[in-house]
Amino acid sequence: MVMKNRSRFLQGRSATIFMMALMLVAGPVLLIGRRVSVAPPGMATETGSSQRIVAIADVHGAYEEFLGILQRMGLIDAGHKWAGGATIFVQVGDVPDRGPETRKALDLLMELEREAPAQGGKVIPLLGNHEVMQMMGDPRYTTPADFQSFATEQSERVRDDAYQDYRKFIAQNQRVREVPDDETAHQQWLARHPLGFFEERDAYAPDGVYGRWLRTHDAVAQLGDVLFMHAGLDPELHFRSVEDLNRKIRSEITDFDKLWQALAQEKIIWRYMTLEEAFNQAKLRYEAAQSGLPGAPADAEQMRRMIELPSGLLMSNHSPLWYRGLALEPEERNEKGLNKMLDRLGAHYIVVGHTVLAGHTITVRFAGRVFLIDTGMLRSYYGGRASALEIQAGKFTAYYADDPNPHVLVGENGPATASVHFLPGHFSCRSQPASDSVKHQDSLQIPCLPSAAEALIEVAGAYVK
Repeated sequence: MVMKNRSRFLQGRSATIFMMALMLVAGPVLLIGRRVSVAPPGMATETGSSQRIVAIADVHGAYEEFLGILQRMGLIDAGHKWAGGATIFVQVGDVPDRGPETRKALDLLMELEREAPAQGGKVIPLLGNHEVMQMMGDPRYTTPADFQSFATEQSERVRDDAYQDYRKFIAQNQRVREVPDDETAHQQWLARHPLGFFEERDAYAPDGVYGRWLRTHDAVAQLGDVLFMHAGLDPELHFRSVEDLNRKIRSEITDFDKLWQALAQEKIIWRYMTLEEAFNQAKLRYEAAQSGLPGAPADAEQMRRMIELPSGLLMSNHSPLWYRGLALEPEERNEKGLNKMLDRLGAHYIVVGHTVLAGHTITVRFAGRVFLIDTGMLRSYYGGRASALEIQAGKFTAYYADDPNPHVLVGENGPATASVHFLPGHFSCRSQPASDSVKHQDSLQIPCLPSAAEALIEVAGAYVK
C-alpha cells in the first residue's frame, strides 16, 4: 500500500518528509514530529487551558535519567528542588522495579509533590502496575540493588527472626509442603530472601513509608480534556466516570490489604509470602476445604476471594494498570469504541506509558488522540531514552534527553505526525513468534490459575514489559 500511494504522497509532501514516511521496520511506522526552535520549554504562570502540563512515563529505578529529564523540562533545579513554577507534572506510574535506584526515584517524587504547591504547581503521581505489584507482594522484578538499598545493620537479625517465624508457620500448618530442616534448605531460603527483602516488603505495606503514600494516589487523572493513566483505557471496560474507576481500584487495594491480613492472622498464609506463594497456599487450602475431609478448613470464603483476584482491576489485562490495546492493537479495532468512550468522559486525548515501542519515540495514534510516552528510560534494560510530553495551549510537544530540539506532535492545526499503524500479518498479541527486539511484558501469571496478564505479548518490532 505504501508503494501504491508513493506518487500521491510526493505530490503533497517534500522529499524529506517522504523519506521519513519510509521508516517502517517490522511492524509500526514511527514518525517523529517536526522540529521547531531550540528554545527551552516555556514556563507557565497562568491557570486554565494555558497552564503547562508535563507528563513523564515509566522510570523503573532509572534515577539519574529521571533527574536528567526533569532538569531538561525545567521542573527541578541543580539541587533537585522544585523549579517548575505553576506547571502540573504528571508521572504516569511504574517508578519501581527493573532498575537499581527505585528508592531514590520515589523519594524524589514524594519530595517534589510536597514542594510544588508553594510555587503554584502540582505533582500528580499515578499508580502503575509495578506500584500495585509491590503493594501486593510481587517482587519478581525487584533488582538485587533495590533490595540492598533497604538493608541496614539490623538486616541479618531481621532475616534470622523471619526465618524462625517461617519455621513456626510451617510447623503449625500441615498443608504447607514440608521444608527439610537442613543447611541446604536454609541456604535456598536465604537466597530467596536477600538482605533488605523484609524491609522492602514492610516499606510497601499499608503502614509503610511508600505503601502508605502510594495508597493515597489514583490510577487515572483528568486535566481538562486530557486523560492520563499508566497503561490505557479499554473501550469495553464498564465504568461510569474517572472518579468511579479510581474508586473501584482504591477499593480493590483496600480489600486486598484486609484479605491479606485476615489470611495471615488465620495462618493460612505467612505474612511475608510472595503473591505467587500466597496464591498457591490459598488454592491448596481451598481445595482442602472443598474436599470435606476431617480437619479441613470450615470457611473457604477468604481463600476463594484470593483465588479470584485475577479477575479484578488490580490484575486484569483490561485494567488501566495493564491494558495495551491502545498501544498495540490495530486502530480500526478500537477507534469507534475509543471515540465513544472519550465523548462520554468529556475528554479528547489519552496519555499513557507502559508499552515501549522499538523506535523509543513518543508516538501518536488514533488521529492525534492517543499519546504513547514510554520511550524506555531505563537504558540498561530497554536501550531507550528519557522523554517528556509537554501540553500547553492545545499544543503537544515531545522532548528527549538526548535531543536538544522539541518536536511538535499536535499543534493548532491538528497532528503534526502520522499515527503508528500495524500492517496486516505483522501484529499478534498472543501467538506469533517474537522478533529479537521483543521483550517480555510484566506478567501476573499464577501457577494453576488463569493468568492475570499474558506472559508475553509478541509483536514484531515493539517492546512490551
